[in-house]
This record gives sequence, structure tokens and C-alpha cells, in this order.
Amino acid sequence: METKRKFGMRDLVGYALGDFGCNMSFAFIHNYLMLFYVTCMGIKPAHFAAVIVAGKVFDAINDPIIGNLCDRTKPGKNGKFKPWIKWASIPLLICSVLMFIYVPNAAYGVKVAMCLVLYCIWSIAYTSVNVPYGALQSVISDVPSERSSLSTWRSIGAMLAQLPVLVILPMIVYDEDKNPKGEIFIYIVAIMGVIGFVAFYLLRKLTTERVEPIVTTEKTSLIKSIGWFLRNRNILAVTISSVANIALIMTLTNSMQYLFMCYFQDTSKLSIGTVIAGLPVLFGILLVKPALNLFSKKQLCSWPFLITTAATAVTTFVKFTNPWIWMMIIGIAMFGSCFYLVLTWALVSDSIDYQAKMTGRREEGSVYALYSFFRKVAQGLGSAFVALALGFTGYDETLAATAQAPGVADKIYVATSFLPLIGSIIAFLSMKFMYNLDKKDSEVSHEN
Repeated sequence: METKRKFGMRDLVGYALGDFGCNMSFAFIHNYLMLFYVTCMGIKPAHFAAVIVAGKVFDAINDPIIGNLCDRTKPGKNGKFKPWIKWASIPLLICSVLMFIYVPNAAYGVKVAMCLVLYCIWSIAYTSVNVPYGALQSVISDVPSERSSLSTWRSIGAMLAQLPVLVILPMIVYDEDKNPKGEIFIYIVAIMGVIGFVAFYLLRKLTTERVEPIVTTEKTSLIKSIGWFLRNRNILAVTISSVANIALIMTLTNSMQYLFMCYFQDTSKLSIGTVIAGLPVLFGILLVKPALNLFSKKQLCSWPFLITTAATAVTTFVKFTNPWIWMMIIGIAMFGSCFYLVLTWALVSDSIDYQAKMTGRREEGSVYALYSFFRKVAQGLGSAFVALALGFTGYDETLAATAQAPGVADKIYVATSFLPLIGSIIAFLSMKFMYNLDKKDSEVSHEN
């Protein structure tokens, strides 16, 4: 283990760079993989949905396996989790680039197989970086306020990585006819991959593992960890709300691409729409510290979801033809989840501590990996929901955005907000009635 210096800004910046690096790959793939393979490569939406669900299930299975391996890893001079990040960041860079090889004239079966196989390989590399990175927070500090700061800075890192994906890329990837340029994707992801690789290097240099790790040696530790995970109502509440957030609420950014292509028929405003949808997270980052002086994490991560519910109900059932009005209401909707997005990782760390008190064992890697398992499934479901909803609307991938059949654009409009509406209801119920750690993070609250 390296020398344990005092926790400070160096750790915060370093930890932020970790999620920045992860999102240099993940954010691009999450937002553009369907656009690339459905619209550019010509895979049918229903087939893409099947591929992405299969890929995400495979991806999710990797999480508890790698998490368990992390728990069994003996700490070296660079710590327990950072060596994983070091060696896995190389294949992650390579696999991210291979995902976007543009061969539109290849046989249909080859394109489908290419999507599935490359995605599965990429998922192993990404999991080998992301699970150790997530578990790293629990060993950087065991002080609740410092963990909240780490969670906030992680959100800052993710936001800074997502900005170019959501703001700059929409101005680059589309041609004058509002259709994506398939040949440009591989160059974009290569540049982002190199930037992410550098960010991982800085993460390892700037952070310090302070909490003494425990190496798990029991052969049945993974099975026992799953059992305790399922009995930990707090991690289950965070998991259910995260699944709802990822699989339903966050589908907005993927659906928005088709909404502006087919309904508003103006992709020039797409980057503005994604900024408005993402800007509330910045408000959360700025407001979370003073808000925590007034409210508990549970209160900040439950009641605001009702704002999302109300706003998405409006955009689902009221048809707006003015994109500016629609974007304004969506901005309000996304503000409802801003505190949750900023504090999610602190909630996970608190739930890990709660499980340690239940079991007498610290298993950061396994618990985080099981949580990540369900997040990965949710990511697959989210992409599948959008693809299936797109197919349900009657969208024809062989036609231009402005040449779709009558009624298709209106159905895309409804689907864009309906999925987040359902997700916000589920997220509120799980955090309000299941999560019961109080403001001090160490005791169980009786508030329901």
C-alpha cells in the first residue's frame, strides 16, 4: 500500500477523472450505438433490441464475477483496486474503437454478429475498469462527508465527459439531410478513448486507498454476498431506483435523437435539447452541499422524483409543436433526478457499510459488482425499450427521417416521455418506502 496521506482535493480530482475516463467510452456507446447500428448499418430495431439485451445480460454477469475476483485480490504497493484499472484500460480503448467499424454493405448476419460479439468483448473490458473504480470509493475514505464529496466529484467527472457527447457530437455526426454519417464514428470514439486512457492514468496517480482492505478467501463468498445483498433493503432500494432511472428515465437522450429527426425535424436543436436535459445535474452538484445541511440523502433522493413525474406526464399527454416549450418542461423533469444522480454513489457506499454491519465482513467489490450487475441489465433494457418503442411506432430504418409514414412522428413523441414517466414513479416509491438510512448514514431511519 502507498503512504496514506490526508484526504483532500487531490483525491476528489483524481476520482472525478475516473468517471470521466469511463464515460469517454460508455457515454458515446450508450448514446450512439443504436443510432450507428440501426440507422447507419441497417440493423432492424427489434433485432438490435434482442442483441443489446443479450449483450447486457452477458455484461451484467461479468460484474459479480469480477467483483468477487477484486475482493480476492491481495493488495500490492499500488493498492487493491487500482492495478485492475491500469491493465483493463488498454483493452477498453481498443474494444471501443472496434465497436464502430463501418461496413454497411456487409451481409446482414455479419452486421448483427459484429454488434453482439464486439459488444460482449467491450463489456468485459469496461467491467474490469468500472467495478474496481466503483469499489475504490469505499477504500479512499470511510468518512460520510468525504464520501458524499467523492460522489459529487464523480458526477462532475461524468458530466464533463458527457458534455462533448451530448453537445458537440450532434453538430458533427449528422449531414445536411439530418441523417448520421456512419464513417465518422470510429474516429470520434478513437479520440475519446485516448483521452479516457490518460484520465485513468491520472486517477491512479492522484488517489489513495486508505481503508484497510480485507481479502476474501471463502470459496462460497460470492453466494453468501448475493444472499446478504438480497436482504439489504437499502442497497435493494438504490438498485431498484437506479434500474428505473437508467432503463426508463435516461432513455430520454436516446429517444430525443429520433424525436428531433422525425417529429420536430430539426436536428440543429438536438444539442440544445441534450444540454437542457443534462443541465439540472450541474444544479445538483452546486446545490447538494447546502441541501444536505437541510435534508437527508433519502429526502433529496425521493421527493424530487415527483417533479419528474409531473413534468413527464405533461409532455406525454400534451402535444407541443414548439421544441423550445417541450425542452423547457423536460429540463424541469430532469431537475427532479439531479440530487439522486449526484448522491447515488454515496448511497451505495453507505449501503455497503450497512451490509458490513449486518455481516461483519467488508466486501466492497462484491456488493458494488452486484449493484452494477443490475445497472448493466437496466442499460440493456433501456436500449431495448427505446428500440422496441421505435419499432412499435412504425419507424422504417430504410427511409429518411422526414419520409416516415404518417403517425410515426406522433408516436415517437409520446414514447419519448412515457418511459421516463413510468421510471420516475418507480424511483420515488423505492427510495421513499424501502431506503431507510438516515441523515447520519449510520443509523436506520423510521421515516417512511
